[in-house]
Amino acid sequence: MANNERVHYEWGIVILLALLGGLFMMNRLAIVYLFPFIIPEFEMSYAQAGGLTSILAITTAFAIWFFGGLSDRIGRKIILIPATVFFSLMSWFSGITTSLTQMFWSRGLMGIGIGAVLPPSIATIAIESTPSRRGLNFGIQQALGPLISIGIGAILVTQLTKVMSWRMVFFVVGIPGLLISIILYLYMREPRPRPMIEGKVNTIEEGLPEKPGFFTPLKYRNVIVSSAVNFLMMCCLFVFATFSIVYLTKEIHLPLSEAGFLLSLLGFSGFFGCILLPLLSDHIGRKPVVISSLFVTGLCFWGFILSGSNHTLLALSVSIAGFAIGGIGPIALSALTTESVPPYLAATASGIPASFGEIFGSALMPFVAGYLSDLYGLKTALIFSAAAPLIGGIVGFLYKETAPKIVAKKAVPATP
Repeated sequence: MANNERVHYEWGIVILLALLGGLFMMNRLAIVYLFPFIIPEFEMSYAQAGGLTSILAITTAFAIWFFGGLSDRIGRKIILIPATVFFSLMSWFSGITTSLTQMFWSRGLMGIGIGAVLPPSIATIAIESTPSRRGLNFGIQQALGPLISIGIGAILVTQLTKVMSWRMVFFVVGIPGLLISIILYLYMREPRPRPMIEGKVNTIEEGLPEKPGFFTPLKYRNVIVSSAVNFLMMCCLFVFATFSIVYLTKEIHLPLSEAGFLLSLLGFSGFFGCILLPLLSDHIGRKPVVISSLFVTGLCFWGFILSGSNHTLLALSVSIAGFAIGGIGPIALSALTTESVPPYLAATASGIPASFGEIFGSALMPFVAGYLSDLYGLKTALIFSAAAPLIGGIVGFLYKETAPKIVAKKAVPATP
């Protein structure tokens, strides 16, 4: 592939996978924006509401690990496109459920599709990116996640409830995923590792191709550190996403539409954080940026708790937290992880911290936070969201720097 054609393809696949990331996150989070309708209709407790996000996280976690390893063996495209179709159809199924049990089934099955999308997406970006743009590309890929799922999604879903039932909303949010699966089928080619790009060594650790094991990447320190950090950040994000809209409507007494607009700030600011912070990490290093972002996130969520009904302080704390959160995923889950392993382990390596975060952060903690909120009030759940990233900031000091420019300056060879 000629250089110009390769560059154009690189930008094209990054944008398409960014759109895909935003769409599967919007399908995932749509239910939490609809909780003010679903909870009373199904007569759920907060623990059961947390369980609905937990079951999806559990199936997502195992799907990430399984399909991440499988995509390293049989290819990215063959998994990515069917998974996209599947999670979109499961969103439709959520709209026709008539009982809590059926809703649990629909959300659990959706997690299989969502989990199968993430590792091949990350591996594709890692392989197709020019090393000097890898951090930026990871940022762009994940930038549309908060923008579409929280920024646009929170507004879209809450406003759609004014003109249609919550059941029809699930059908609407499932349609774009089907459309993008068709576009990917026509545009995407199977990514192949390139050890040399324009005469420069690819800074993802090289090695002789081998049949990768599901646990092989655990010998690399950054994979273990990212697993801990991702657990803490998934705890923070999904506990906040699950209970913040209920907190704002029941405790602060905001109208649902106004609460949706307030939470959308998390997504809009996260969009800019996803792009600017990974770009900054390309120049000053991954480690200082991700550590700073974790501490800022924790402090902002403490500010959210202390803001009470002050709309200005609520908006400010959510906006700054969203910007900081935006940079954590692309750097910790993608760049610091995939740059620490050989290219043929990229999907498996990114799948391990993603799975760990889903099982213990997204699955377990919303249920625990919901149970404790039933006993002690909704602020209890928000305390989880504030404390987790502060702990993550401390753990982040264990990272090994992988930014190509910084590694080249220090002339330190990449080792496990």
